[in-house]
Amino acid sequence: MKSLITGIGGFVGSHLAETLIAENKYNVFGLMRDLEKNENILGIEKNLNLTRCDINDFESVFKSIKNIKPDVIFHLAGQPFVPSSFESTADTFKVNVIGAINILEAIKSCEINPRIIIVTSGEIYGEAIGISLHTEKKLPHPVNPYAASKTSIDFIAQTYKRYEGLNIVIARPFNHTGPKQRNNFVCSSIAYQIAKIEKENLPKILKVGNIKARRMFSDVRDIAKGYSLLSEIDNSQDFIFNISTDEINSIEDVIKLYEEISGYKFELNIEPKRLRGYDIDLMAGDSSLFKSKTNWKNNFTLKQTLTDILNYWRTKL
Repeated sequence: MKSLITGIGGFVGSHLAETLIAENKYNVFGLMRDLEKNENILGIEKNLNLTRCDINDFESVFKSIKNIKPDVIFHLAGQPFVPSSFESTADTFKVNVIGAINILEAIKSCEINPRIIIVTSGEIYGEAIGISLHTEKKLPHPVNPYAASKTSIDFIAQTYKRYEGLNIVIARPFNHTGPKQRNNFVCSSIAYQIAKIEKENLPKILKVGNIKARRMFSDVRDIAKGYSLLSEIDNSQDFIFNISTDEINSIEDVIKLYEEISGYKFELNIEPKRLRGYDIDLMAGDSSLFKSKTNWKNNFTLKQTLTDILNYWRTKL
């Protein structure tokens, strides 16, 4: 059987490729806009079948899917960074919405019926009030262009499932981090700064934004395993699933864990440019439905995840 990962060279796509290779369930194919940007998949390329493809170009998508004829498609390509969605809103919608529609329309045109995992985001729900966790029945309340783009394709994918008959499962992952994540995401940013402080013997000062924001930080490797499980889940009734750890931590908690891991005490420099105009105080979801269907669980503690990110940046710098 063939699996196809869009955005296979990205942070999550590369980890999913590693997971699928280790499971040996599929021949793994991948779409990349730029085959030369292969740093994240170095060492596993011999196990991959890669195709150059821009998901914004329907003809490119159609030809790729027609040639591969995948049994499973994991659609991960997109613009994942909230601040960039303010700076480049039209481009964010183009790739996150139109790009995904191109995938779905190409599948229809090729007259194939693969399982399609559409990845949206827990960000679509907006603020969690009090200690109430978002369930899949909660109506979206996006508060930034990224979340709005993910809300759009989430609803569009639902129509393709219900009225076009496509074999779709929608994943709504909450925050996830791990090795290979870009250093503009908070956990990776802090690890990068620590590694740089160590390497260049700099003052122990961290540049941060809102340290009071609370999130559910899963390990990307656990999330990748969750996506793999979605390729086989029964979606005849339930087909929308939150995926998250059960643990809520603030950015302040993350910094304290990094202090434990590194053995340093840091001074914090809160930079205005790292603060959003509106930042969700608590983003937290209930993943009990997904866990009940698959027995999925988190295998990595947050401390282990942060340790692995720091060691990743130590080897990169």
